[in-house]
Amino acid sequence: MDAEKLFEIVKRRPFEPMRVHLSDGKHYEVRHPEQLLVSRRWSYVGLNGGGSGPFQDTAIIDNVHVSRIEPISSGN
Repeated sequence: MDAEKLFEIVKRRPFEPMRVHLSDGKHYEVRHPEQLLVSRRWSYVGLNGGGSGPFQDTAIIDNVHVSRIEPISSGN
């Protein structure tokens, strides 16, 4: 996915939680805009924490492998 498009999605207000799907079948849930840092080539997803403290780990994904973004409700 184009970095500018991904950045635009993350910066929308109000923020809508999303599931980021990758070309290898993996996916990451992003429930807060601070959880996803987008750069030109790579994106960094904060894992295990965030809402109640610092993230415990980070997934680094190549933006070209982001195959789709889908909204998720707060109940999912």
